[in-house]
Amino acid sequence: MDLHLQNVLTGDTVKAHRERTLIGSAEHATVVTETGPYLGALVACYPTGWALYALSDQDVTYNRRPLHAGQCVIPQKGDLLGIGDDRFTILIPSTDARRAEADDIAPACFAYVTNPDGMEECRAVDHNLLFGRLAYCHVQLADTRLSRLGALLAPRDGCWYVHNLSKKAIGRNRKAVFTFARVADGDELLVGPLVVRLEIKPSTAEQAALAPAPTGSRERVPLSSSIATDTPEATDTPTPRDPDAGPDLLALHAAGQELEAWLKRQPPPSEPPKSGLGSWLGAQRDRLRRFWLDTPETTMARSLRTSGRLAEAFGVLDRAVRNRSDSPELLRELYRLYESVGMIDLCYRPLRHIEKLAQARSTQDPWVLETLAQVCEKLGRDRPEMFDRAVAYWDRLEAATGTSCRRQKSDLMARRALRDGGYASAADD
Repeated sequence: MDLHLQNVLTGDTVKAHRERTLIGSAEHATVVTETGPYLGALVACYPTGWALYALSDQDVTYNRRPLHAGQCVIPQKGDLLGIGDDRFTILIPSTDARRAEADDIAPACFAYVTNPDGMEECRAVDHNLLFGRLAYCHVQLADTRLSRLGALLAPRDGCWYVHNLSKKAIGRNRKAVFTFARVADGDELLVGPLVVRLEIKPSTAEQAALAPAPTGSRERVPLSSSIATDTPEATDTPTPRDPDAGPDLLALHAAGQELEAWLKRQPPPSEPPKSGLGSWLGAQRDRLRRFWLDTPETTMARSLRTSGRLAEAFGVLDRAVRNRSDSPELLRELYRLYESVGMIDLCYRPLRHIEKLAQARSTQDPWVLETLAQVCEKLGRDRPEMFDRAVAYWDRLEAATGTSCRRQKSDLMARRALRDGGYASAADD
């Protein structure tokens, strides 16, 4: 079955390519938008149907709800996709019910990523994995040989697939992949300068289905009850939970305020600059420390947040941030947790602390400056003084990147004028 995207403003309809449909402001995008992220979304068709992946943490919405980088949704007829200022209606000729994402249990996957310097990192892939130079990519490397968004590793229908997101081909077992390909245990991927070796094990459900029944048993334990989890408590009888009960956002907000007060009192580290061998050893130590501390906890928190277990995700980040408040990766994931539930008032502090860390290292993080400007603009609706701070962050972003932010500042001042009633006197002219 075909899938079409209809632009709400212009009425133009574009037929989605089954192998790869990229939507964004990039030149190689299939559907080019005037505004919004470099690449906002990927649409692809699998043997069982279509899937849509978000490729950015900013300006991507689905049915007016924000999507996060790597998040997958099943497109339905009539759904609304937002990329920047553009809106697209999903048109699918068939109206058959679609299978939910939750029914798709992927086999365990481990990615051994080898950097250009020869250092290897092992990642337990429990969520869709983005490779690229952009700050929100899960595997991020500041190397121009790697595209801003290079590849996406994602499960579907009990299998794992790699999607090419760049202009150039990526490699799978020394063969070029221009759209997407299914990967198997032992495959080797080449994404820019990164070499990724995959280890894919059969899913727990498959192992249980293939295992012989115990001697003397008359019936097999249902597969749903034989799936193990990472926590020892999973072997006990789980506490019944109302599936319709949402997360306790009030308790989460109160806990977030406590962490914000604690984080506000933490000064950024001030280490004297090193050079020579001491500088190289310090850089290697930091990389190892980020891998062994930040990567597992950030990955776990992201997985819990995606599955809707917000309190558990916050608990992981709360302990990790208090243990190491100088980790931009942990603070960025904390911001994403707050942003996913609409707690804009708590979004400022993690971003501000990342900014302080960058200042302590005499660097600038353009993503943080841009996100802080957007957060301050939202906070300005209730706190007018935050509008001035948002303008200051746009100015700093211009100085750091050399890119003009005149349009963003003009939009900001227009919204501020509308909020303050600045245009009310125009009717008297």
